[in-house]
Formats: sequence, structure tokens, C-alpha cells
Amino acid sequence: MKQRTIKERLEFEGVGIHSGERAKIILHPEGEDSGVAFFKEGVKIPAKVDYVVNTFHSTDLGKDGVVVKTVEHLLATLHLLGISNLTVEVIGGDEIPIMDGSGYYFYRKLKDKVVKQNADAEVLQIQEEVVVRRGDAYIEAKPCSCFEITYEGEFQTYFGRQKYTFKGNVRDIILARTFCFEHEIEFIRKNGLGKGGSLENTLVIGKEKIYNRGGLRYQDEPVRHKVFDLIGDLYLLGASVRGKFLSHKGGHSLNFQLVKALYKKAVLV
Repeated sequence: MKQRTIKERLEFEGVGIHSGERAKIILHPEGEDSGVAFFKEGVKIPAKVDYVVNTFHSTDLGKDGVVVKTVEHLLATLHLLGISNLTVEVIGGDEIPIMDGSGYYFYRKLKDKVVKQNADAEVLQIQEEVVVRRGDAYIEAKPCSCFEITYEGEFQTYFGRQKYTFKGNVRDIILARTFCFEHEIEFIRKNGLGKGGSLENTLVIGKEKIYNRGGLRYQDEPVRHKVFDLIGDLYLLGASVRGKFLSHKGGHSLNFQLVKALYKKAVLV
């Protein structure tokens, strides 16, 4: 597997789901062994676990007082495309645009711009079983030459229990949107989040119905989006990952806990 970047710079613009501010990002191609990083106000923030500053309802990175919020969807798309060298310049606002709540718009614009480089890409291979827990939630990582993620969710709505396994087909998850339950909205707003959330970028789930026009994109859209989030958070290891993962009711905080544990035990090959 070779390192990859993009042919030319690309721009995305939209609202930040939590800040509510308009945000613009410019993706710049980079040379071999540069890695993925964010650039804001003259500060370069590597997309690595050491720079995570928040995991409450999003994954945020920071350095020297400069923060870039909600990086997980863009990182998931880069992970799926194997883009290993890229700088994301953040202009205006401090949050990556949420677009439609999925990775679709990032993926659609990036997929035909990917170029292979000469150097071999590093791959992180899970060497031994790793388990992290928080309450009744847990994530297991096991050795495998594959990249497979299963997510199990239990929802207090008509969804009930849902389970989905991703085995590599990007189309199976790329349209899955970030979501919230109707009863969570007040809590989210009280915590100063979700200021840019709307039915245009968030799947809103009531006790007995979906509020979005057109309904679900997948029958099990919430658990597919949870898989997408985990793929993004795993890219904070700084390389593509090989292993088999099972997440039971996991979220960004538990994902981060897993990434920290794997950072010590996984092996670059």
C-alpha cells in the first residue's frame, strides 16, 4: 500500500454543527511522510491522538490554545480513501463544516482527486486483543489482517437494538448522518452545542418517527454512522488500521480511550 495525497487543493464551506458559525476549509496536497494535519491561525495541529482536547459529542484537536472542532467525519473519509498526506487549512470559525451530517460530500469530491505516491504507507496492525470499557459500554479490538467494525446499539425508541458490521464497502456507510434523539436536544443546547444543527444536517429521531423529510437513508442508519465515527477516530493513530473491532454502545470518548490504548500496543508494518 502506497502513501496518498490529492491532485490539487479542494475547498469545502458550510456551517459548524456545534458552533453554528460558517466555516471554510481548504485541503492542500502534501509530500510523502507529511501526515495529516490541520492548520489554523498559524498553528499546525497534527491529526494524532496526542492533540485531542475534547470528545464530548465531537472529536476536537488543539495546540497552543488553537482548537479545531468536529474533525471525525473528514478524518473518516481520509481513512477510507487512504489519504495519508494532507493539510486542512481552517478559515473562519473553529469547526469543520458538517455538510449534510455524513461523509458523502467530502467523499464525492475527494475520491477522484486521490493520487498515489512512491513511498510505502504505514499500516497499524492490531497484535493482541485490547478492550476498553465505560459503564456498560465497551469496545474490543482483535488481531486480523482485515479492517472490520461491528457496532451494537441500544436505543430508547422504536429502533430498539441495532447491529451492523462494516467490511469495507464505503457505500454502506458514507451516507449515514450524525443523529440525535428528540429527548436529547434540550440537553445538547444547554451545553452550548448543536447551534448549527438542523434537519438539513442531522437525523432527528423521535420515539415513534423520524423528523427528516425522506426518512432514513439506511434502515440502521444510526449504527452505521457510529461505525463511520469510529473509523475517523481510529485515524488519530496516524495510519490506516488493520484489525477487527466490536463497539457496544461506544461513542467518541470511548473511541478515544481505545485509540490511546492501541497507540501503545499496535505495531506499524
